[in-house]
Amino acid sequence: MTATIPLRERSAPLVLRRSRPWVGLMAAAVALQIAFRSVATFPAELDTWLSEPIDRAGAWMRENRLVHPLFTEFLTPISRFVGGIIERFTDFLLWAPWFVVIALVALLPLSRRKWSATAVVVGGFVYIGVFDLWEPSMETLALMSASVLLAVVIGLPIGVLAATRPRVETAIRPALDAMQTIPAFVYFLPLFMLLGIGDVPAAVTTVIYALPPVVRLTTLGIKQVPTAAVEASTMFGASSLQTMLKVQLPMAVRTIVTGMSQTVMMALGIVVLATLIGAGGLGSPIYESLNQRRAGRGLAAGFAIVAIAMILDRLARAAAERDPTRRLPWRVTAGIAGGIAAALVAGRAAGITAFPAVWDWAAWDPVDNGVAWIRDNLRDQTRWLNDTTVTWVYLPLRDLLTDTIVWPVIVVAVGWVGWRLRSWRLGVFAATAVASMGLLGTWEPAIETLVQVVISTVLALTLAIPLGVWAGRNRRIQAALSPILDTLQTMPAFVYVIPFVVWFTVGVVPGIIATVAYAMVPGVAITALGIREVPAESIEASQTFGATPRQTMFGVRIPLAAPTIMTAVNQVIMMALAMQIIAGTVGGAGLGYLVYEALQRSNFGQGFEAGLALVLMAMVLDRFTESVADRLRPPTGH
Repeated sequence: MTATIPLRERSAPLVLRRSRPWVGLMAAAVALQIAFRSVATFPAELDTWLSEPIDRAGAWMRENRLVHPLFTEFLTPISRFVGGIIERFTDFLLWAPWFVVIALVALLPLSRRKWSATAVVVGGFVYIGVFDLWEPSMETLALMSASVLLAVVIGLPIGVLAATRPRVETAIRPALDAMQTIPAFVYFLPLFMLLGIGDVPAAVTTVIYALPPVVRLTTLGIKQVPTAAVEASTMFGASSLQTMLKVQLPMAVRTIVTGMSQTVMMALGIVVLATLIGAGGLGSPIYESLNQRRAGRGLAAGFAIVAIAMILDRLARAAAERDPTRRLPWRVTAGIAGGIAAALVAGRAAGITAFPAVWDWAAWDPVDNGVAWIRDNLRDQTRWLNDTTVTWVYLPLRDLLTDTIVWPVIVVAVGWVGWRLRSWRLGVFAATAVASMGLLGTWEPAIETLVQVVISTVLALTLAIPLGVWAGRNRRIQAALSPILDTLQTMPAFVYVIPFVVWFTVGVVPGIIATVAYAMVPGVAITALGIREVPAESIEASQTFGATPRQTMFGVRIPLAAPTIMTAVNQVIMMALAMQIIAGTVGGAGLGYLVYEALQRSNFGQGFEAGLALVLMAMVLDRFTESVADRLRPPTGH
């Protein structure tokens, strides 16, 4: 008779094998903690002094901007070209009568019989004009139009090439990943040095930041064109170019337009930040509202940016309309265009250009008064929340990572996590990236930023995941939340900060709370998407076996949606990192403040060090969350 080994004895070796990595990590941590207990923070003498050569490079650029061929023969012509496009857009929008601008922009959706889109376009412009924001809005619209046009002109051919040449797609993928991972404001410093201040570096930053969606979705759209359609075109003798222009691009146009819409949304996020490098437009009144602590006025300008986003989005979707039966007869469209031309001549002859003043920002004074009332009447509660957050959460975490745990332990622990999540390569990369933050002389600011990001992410996910699950299960909740989420996603991040600065004064807490409000939006949307996309057969199987709705939720829906939820976590973290420079403008410590200070003082070396450290942090957190999502993804084998 065969002896039976007890389950406890059989499982013991497995437990030992699984515990060995943890034992090794703890042993290494204890040894390093003892060996480096006298140098908890990263030694300042290991700083590579990257800032000094960059400061010298910045000084050289300022001195040679007007004489060196790098500028006169290359960068200056590019700057003039981009600046000329923006200037032409701006001049026309401010030269034409306001009703002509509205009619001209509304003509595209109107010609496609998209009545609701036409109403949105007209309503958005009317809002802008009624609240005396016409001129800055036209400047922003010009900057946005030029930037999106350049992004499409550059990104569309690259996307087509990537779709038809797999090697090209493989080659550009790391660059696209980096462009989406790097916070937008990190681009400001090198472009500030190369192109100076104003709209041009803002437009180039917008193009760089907003290019990946166009490239990726163009590639995706062309790849999704049915093979049968391509083969039929080839059989009828069409060349590769003819097949691309007459079959693949027309059939992929909806996906490409989705990329353009994403480009618009991403580009609008830079409008206010561009104010820091001298760009005009709606960013200026929002930044002034922050300085004056006028939340109502900031909200007014923020809604103007939302209106511009909605206008550009509806234009892109109308341009993608391929159904000829929905279009107005060409004679009707031509007649409307002729009427617009006549109105242009009449308006210019009468000297009518700007929208007639109806109200001004004073209409938003009730919002300012409400914010002030909360500040004055809930002072004890806001002070308690501020002091509790700083004293019991922020400072203990910061001190733990800077004064208690020595820096080699953190480096080794991060490397160990990367190894356990994916591979030794990720572990080496993560450990090197963290050590590099110290070598850049930004160890303590990086820790301060990490603590703020962790606190903000935990709070944002605590709100976002339950809301996302609720919206994913209930279509009415989803429909109710959708316009709110769209508005919150489009609203400039600076607007979030203003009321919290009034309530809590400057410091870490306003930045954290504003980051939570800003970063939770993609968390809700992506979590809801993951819950909705759980296969119906899995849910039906669970219900067949008698599972309650609660058991189905926690046993089926959430586990199957876990990879998508991890994508939501990733996006929340990226949004939290993107908020760091804005948190820095209101007294938040860390890398964001160093970048903001560098922009204000033209301290390029410090800005490069802080920006590079922030990029390294973003890359490590992005790879970690991506690895967790991959581990949660169910196997695809048959």
